[in-house]
Amino acid sequence: MVDWMDLQRMAKEAPLAGEAEAQASSSPALLEGLNEPQREAVTHAEGPLLILAGPGSGKTRVVTQRIAWLIRERGVRPEEVLAITFTNKAAKEMRLRVEALLPGSSGLWISTFHSMCARILRREIAALGDWTSDFSIYDTSDRNQLLKKLLREANYDTTQFRPALVGGWISEWKNEHAGEAPQASGGMEEEVFSRVYKAYEDALRAGNALDFDDLLLKVLELFDTRPGLRDAYASRFRFVMVDEYQDTNRVQYRLTRHLSSYHGNLAVCGDPDQSIYAWRGADIRNILDFERDAGAPKVVKLEQNYRSTGTILKAADAVIRHNQERKSKGLFTAAGEGDLIALSECGDENDEGRQIAMQIKGLAVDGMRYSDVAIFYRANFMQRALESQLALARIPYNIVGGVEFYARREVRDLISHLKLLINPVDDVAFRRIVNVPKRGVGDKGLLTLANWAADRRVSMLAAAGSPEALEGVRGRAKKGLAGFANLMERLEGARDLDAQGALEALIEEMEFEAWMAELDDGNRDDREANVEELHSYAREYDRLYPTGGLRGFLEDISLVSEIDGQNEGQDRVSLMTLHAAKGLEFPAVFIAGLEEELLPHSRSISDSEGDAGLEEERRLFYVGLTRAKQRLFLSYAINRMHFGQTSARMASRFLDEVPSELLEGFEPDADETKMLGAFEAPVGEYGALQVGDRVRHAHFGLGTVQRLMGSGVNARATILFPGSGDKQLLLQYAKLEVLA
Repeated sequence: MVDWMDLQRMAKEAPLAGEAEAQASSSPALLEGLNEPQREAVTHAEGPLLILAGPGSGKTRVVTQRIAWLIRERGVRPEEVLAITFTNKAAKEMRLRVEALLPGSSGLWISTFHSMCARILRREIAALGDWTSDFSIYDTSDRNQLLKKLLREANYDTTQFRPALVGGWISEWKNEHAGEAPQASGGMEEEVFSRVYKAYEDALRAGNALDFDDLLLKVLELFDTRPGLRDAYASRFRFVMVDEYQDTNRVQYRLTRHLSSYHGNLAVCGDPDQSIYAWRGADIRNILDFERDAGAPKVVKLEQNYRSTGTILKAADAVIRHNQERKSKGLFTAAGEGDLIALSECGDENDEGRQIAMQIKGLAVDGMRYSDVAIFYRANFMQRALESQLALARIPYNIVGGVEFYARREVRDLISHLKLLINPVDDVAFRRIVNVPKRGVGDKGLLTLANWAADRRVSMLAAAGSPEALEGVRGRAKKGLAGFANLMERLEGARDLDAQGALEALIEEMEFEAWMAELDDGNRDDREANVEELHSYAREYDRLYPTGGLRGFLEDISLVSEIDGQNEGQDRVSLMTLHAAKGLEFPAVFIAGLEEELLPHSRSISDSEGDAGLEEERRLFYVGLTRAKQRLFLSYAINRMHFGQTSARMASRFLDEVPSELLEGFEPDADETKMLGAFEAPVGEYGALQVGDRVRHAHFGLGTVQRLMGSGVNARATILFPGSGDKQLLLQYAKLEVLA
């Protein structure tokens, strides 16, 4: 338990900012290479601070340099600094950068909200009465597995009330009502939800488990009900920094206010234009209202972009200016204008995938690596056609956020064994691995065991080790349950080993060869490679966190986010949703499916809350645009299959917001054109424009029309520009001036 009186004394005795400055030596190296607004943010000490950071403006550098500056120049102790970000990957990068600036520094709290709360709860959760410090953390898969069991026990149809759907209801309810139990209000859905919610919460307590939402809510409960404990942590952290503040929800907002309540030195960094997670509770008002909430904070705008070309920035800025709920800023870059943005109209989703594959091949010919290329899309169903065309073109690719490493069966089975070892009352983990490898334990045997355990208020693992409990179990199941209980008993000594040692002990004891043979579906080499990868990660974890142990390792795995699982170091094109692209950058970016009802999504177009949904979709497009460093390719299809039906599509309204002078059309080569059914069009299709005409283009200057093709919105011209060569332009966007 934290001694909050000691922490308060530490905080009171810490040197004031001015005193520390007098004691510290100047270190201009920390400020070298920073532009003026960055320097202003880094050297701000006392009082609240709002950093409005545009994409590619170096905000991570600013946050890490500020941490180093506070410690080195202001005499702040590392343990007095709390820095929060949204992914483990970002937190790790921040820690490494600070370590590079301040070698040997220790005691810093740099983590995600969930990791921070898990760390607090390991120390403090006993105060809530129903959990011990060895609690399990249930991810979405664990939650859904538990809900499936509870729904079936209550005789609800799991096809109508899908576990994932009910789990989403529970998560939304928890974040909006902060622990208040729902009450049935007459409807069928409300009755099911109320009943299952109670059963779910009871099962979590019985299993000494918390889900992701609970990690934050239980800390909030502790802070709300135990002011002394809240003050202990608030007084410890003299400086609190929150990155990606536009992505915080109301619970995270309240936690931030608690933790910064003692000293008032709260610095938040973010960009309202990149707030894209309202669907999971993020509240853009948190950052928009920060100036009001914090009481005249220092405001610094980071507007110089170090990532993208001028053309890409102009397009992104033109789009986002159509939003009303934002903080104005003007992005600029010292880089050149760069290439125009390529826009392709495609016949259908397969044509779109084919054109994208052709363009990627062209980039590769020009020397770009496949790993420099990413394809973004709004919805996962679009992935199939893109994958098919990339495979046909023999372009290697990787799905970010597809089947994540930790969701693979062999990896998850090993992790579940280790979870049960740490938390023997985790019945979800028990059910998952009691038959790994197969021990002849069927549903009937499990039901008998579960009933015996429930009647006596003990865990299923404890019941499996009880001869009395096994009296009612017949056949192979009896021997299998006893054998599993014996395995876990033999492993008890591994609880206190480091992660690598515990994993090795498990593999040694669990009949690994029999298990691999049982899983052999033609992918044994891959499965064994995945087990070895987990082993490598355990070894790396022990190296980075020598005192973390098995408990810390499992917690680290539980809190890994989707994007943290991105494969790096492989020369493959990355495919991902626009949401998954947040925080990344690539030399070349493709955004597919720019169509009405896709982007913007149909839900946002019919949003009952006015323009809020549409503005979020525009922010999502903005995020996609600003991931691109050098080349940007946009595409839409005039026909697309969805739910088994092909329907005509309209180009996204967001394309109309991109200035036409920043766009150029993409024209497939001659053979491909014939395959797509393009044709030489009569001159009359193009009004006054004819082959041989001299024209002026805003970007390319003077040129001569070489060829006219297509019709309607697909009308194109091939134009020879002396300084740029042949360019194929879509006439609806080219805005050509025909010269006499």
